[in-house]
Amino acid sequence: MHISLTDAEYALLHPLIPHHGRPAQDRRRVLDAIFHVALSRRPWHEMPARFGKADSVHRQLRRWMRAGVMDTLLRAAMTPGFASLRSRISLAWRRAARVASMASFALLRELDAREARPAAWHHLPDRALSETVQKVVSRALENPWRIPRGLLTLCGKLLKQAGGDPRKWRTR
Repeated sequence: MHISLTDAEYALLHPLIPHHGRPAQDRRRVLDAIFHVALSRRPWHEMPARFGKADSVHRQLRRWMRAGVMDTLLRAAMTPGFASLRSRISLAWRRAARVASMASFALLRELDAREARPAAWHHLPDRALSETVQKVVSRALENPWRIPRGLLTLCGKLLKQAGGDPRKWRTR
């Protein structure tokens, strides 16, 4: 079951999609395709032919994720005016999570976008924890002779946890 974008929904999304660089052939069709795959949770190669080539649509989603377009859409989706698109945008963000930056994951946590997260929170990168541990290590290294036993080992484990576990991310 796929619901195409209405004219009103596309009018909301249109200004948020970049119109420079390498353009998608038909942005509305690409968005419909991305949302179809995200909602159906099927593999890309099973995307209906009416949306175009699956590889091209998937490549465009990855481009938009790397360029921050998906973050912009996710931020907009959390506002009241985008309520009808919130689920579709969240699931599309989730499909592209493997190429998300640390800043994108920080945004995900900031917005508390539960539907967009590709795994449990403790498996996702945590910038705040990373920055906190780095401050503790910097402060400890100011006087290395007074570092409590086991502190650096604990900090190493916390930094590893702060990086998340991409093997646990579920993107389907």
